[in-house]
Amino acid sequence: MKNYLILLFALVSFTGHSQISVGARHRGKPADLKKETLERFKSTTTIFVLSDVINASEYDQILKDTWTVTPYELISRDDFSLINMYKGNYSFATLTGFKVVEKQFGIETPKSLHTYFDIRMYDAEEITKKLGKLSPSLSEKKLEKKAEKIFKENKKSIAKFYLFPDTDFVVTAFTKKNEEIMNSIYTEDVFFNYTSGMLKNYLQKTNALLDKEETYWMYKKDFDAEKIASLSSQKIYVPEYITQKTNAWNANISDRDEEEVEKLFKGYGFDYEFINKEDLDKAIASNTEFYYMRYIRINAERFLQVVNSRTGEVIYRDYFPGLLSYNLKAKNLEYLSKIIAKSKKKLAK
Repeated sequence: MKNYLILLFALVSFTGHSQISVGARHRGKPADLKKETLERFKSTTTIFVLSDVINASEYDQILKDTWTVTPYELISRDDFSLINMYKGNYSFATLTGFKVVEKQFGIETPKSLHTYFDIRMYDAEEITKKLGKLSPSLSEKKLEKKAEKIFKENKKSIAKFYLFPDTDFVVTAFTKKNEEIMNSIYTEDVFFNYTSGMLKNYLQKTNALLDKEETYWMYKKDFDAEKIASLSSQKIYVPEYITQKTNAWNANISDRDEEEVEKLFKGYGFDYEFINKEDLDKAIASNTEFYYMRYIRINAERFLQVVNSRTGEVIYRDYFPGLLSYNLKAKNLEYLSKIIAKSKKKLAK
């Protein structure tokens, strides 16, 4: 079939949302993965496609420390060819990035940008059958689009988690093609929460959920009362990027000044300390146990979690929808503080 098949190594851009989500769907209503889907997934070898941002030896150590639910292989993006691998007994773990555009009067306008880490499988038999029916007389562009649709329609999504892009990437991504966006997310440091430490914790949580065959719905708000109560007497660490603010009109992310940061945390009545990403990564790698905040925004959807640095366990999660509410707000942290206080009081009875 034409050379368009060679391009399918980059075919990883499919719609979906959530900070961490495990299940048959990641939008709408939660749905459990079917038992046969989980059994098939656990029988596969998971191909983790390496990003240049985290070096190979460090990535390999993260997987050794976290991933037990399937055998795995770690390969570079240059060596990854979906068209040569989809027929094998594989599942795939890759970074994904694409933009959604609206077309009016022949003019395309960027509407949203989606970036996440995705774990999935394919129905190889169905894909092969449908690819074989494509007419070779079609143009390469039409063949590519039809093939992309076939892969999309015959994909089983297993789990995914959001990646929070920085301003420069968001602005430039809206002027790039999806292939260029994919290249950037694999070769440039463009995400606040794609660091070695946070990746380790994400994979720990995802592995635990898949191992126990538990559905995890990111849009749910909940907390572990006993563990969240412990923050009444111990410090929580706050990654520095959380204090930044986003302009809803131009997507520009900037630092809040000292007064704005104080106002943001005014309602949080317990001890906290800011930490840069390098120190956070080192602390997580050393298995030091503490709790830290993890904040993600994608378009106008926002998520706040409290995470155990040693286990990756999420002891608190909150979700804030809103058309133009692009920032973490003081009331969000005040609510977390109230949950800590109420949990402590309830456990003291």
